[in-house]
Amino acid sequence: MEVISKIINNQAVGNCLYNLYDRWRDEEGYEDINEYGKVIHSVIVKNFPDNKIELVKATKRPFGVKLKVEGTDTHIFTKMKGYYIQVCAKTSK
Repeated sequence: MEVISKIINNQAVGNCLYNLYDRWRDEEGYEDINEYGKVIHSVIVKNFPDNKIELVKATKRPFGVKLKVEGTDTHIFTKMKGYYIQVCAKTSK
């Protein structure tokens, strides 16, 4: 789906996921993962206002969010790739 590809390649979304993942690694014992999901969702919606994007839930492992993007179940998450964090997506109907 084209919009999902645009989301995971968007610099603002990538920066948000990277920064929150880095913070989550330090604060996971104290903070609510759902608050992180709300922030990630708001950044995605802000950058893609013309698309219907609903937050389903935030995920800890892998760190990310499950969304409905234009009716498609989508998991956008981070994955360690060597010393880098990669933004990935999996979809299902």
